[in-house]
Amino acid sequence: MKMADAKQKRNEQLKRWLGSETDLEPPLLKKKKTKVKFDDGAVFLAACSSGDTEEVLRMLDRGADINYANVDGLTALHQACIDDNLDMVTFLVEHGASINQPDNEGWIPLHAAASCGYMDIAEYLIGQGANVGVVNSEGETPLDIAEEEAMEELLQNFEINNGSSLYFAPPQL
Repeated sequence: MKMADAKQKRNEQLKRWLGSETDLEPPLLKKKKTKVKFDDGAVFLAACSSGDTEEVLRMLDRGADINYANVDGLTALHQACIDDNLDMVTFLVEHGASINQPDNEGWIPLHAAASCGYMDIAEYLIGQGANVGVVNSEGETPLDIAEEEAMEELLQNFEINNGSSLYFAPPQL
């Protein structure tokens, strides 16, 4: 009889346990989709970097700042110069990008084009009014940082023919 009583008590315990909180499985956690909201300026810079002029135009129509600068002071025009993307450089300038806007180190887009040796971009920027005499925070003009001989000649000829004077570009902080 003891064995039967023990089994009955055990069955009663199991019935109580089956309905208790101890028996419950942890709820399956549903993964919520994480939404990341990027700063509008960062989205604008990304659209420019990808060369998506249609998206850039839509963003400009919705009020995007064509001269938005990232934490380093780089604008879309700086980046297009660094990326050797003359089409985007032209697009941005035609839509009002500031040709002489310095980054945090006083570099204007012409410094970037001169440093990278991108003649076509440098010629375009100069033709659009880029200041050849801008001095960055290290005291360097685009001519000072040009490494290609052809770039040096382009900048020297412009300075000689146009009487360029030095201009210190205060960094954008």
